[in-house]
Amino acid sequence: MFGHITGNIFDLKSTKAIVNVHGMGFIINSTPSYLSKLRLNSEASFWTHTAVRENSLDLYGFETEEELRVFELLITVSGVGPKSGLAILSVAGVKSITEAVATNNTSALTKISGIGKKTAEKIVLELNGKLVSSDKDRARTNEDIDVFEALKSLGYRDRDIQEIIKNLPKEITGTNEKIKYALKNLGK
Repeated sequence: MFGHITGNIFDLKSTKAIVNVHGMGFIINSTPSYLSKLRLNSEASFWTHTAVRENSLDLYGFETEEELRVFELLITVSGVGPKSGLAILSVAGVKSITEAVATNNTSALTKISGIGKKTAEKIVLELNGKLVSSDKDRARTNEDIDVFEALKSLGYRDRDIQEIIKNLPKEITGTNEKIKYALKNLGK
């Protein structure tokens, strides 16, 4: 229904933004990492998916068209609805999901809260061949999910964790080193 929305940010929540487009406020569900980049009263663009249910009409918005494409592939998997798809994409990101599917690594997906073994297996099976992975991104994927889960268990906010993981220097490798770096920088 809506493929792309551009407007001024009227309000921001942890997983939603209200975007004012010519006097109409659209509630758009999005990833905490993208929402953390946005500022009130500034212009933002979202690649959107409209989820139509019996009693609701929800918009899911993403920073890039690639994120939208992965989200739409995720929700084609039986047992993965829009909220679950957004949660998976928020925690794992496009690179980690693509890598997990390409390497048949269901354990990387089961580390995400709410994703059980059967759902992870369905995702890997049903998306195999539909997602393309690049070799340069393989080193960070599983470690990044481990770092995310470790920091989340310590009580840090999803948005803050994702921002730290995204900005990790390339020279920092290994889960423990990444966690140490994140802990030093999350308090700043």
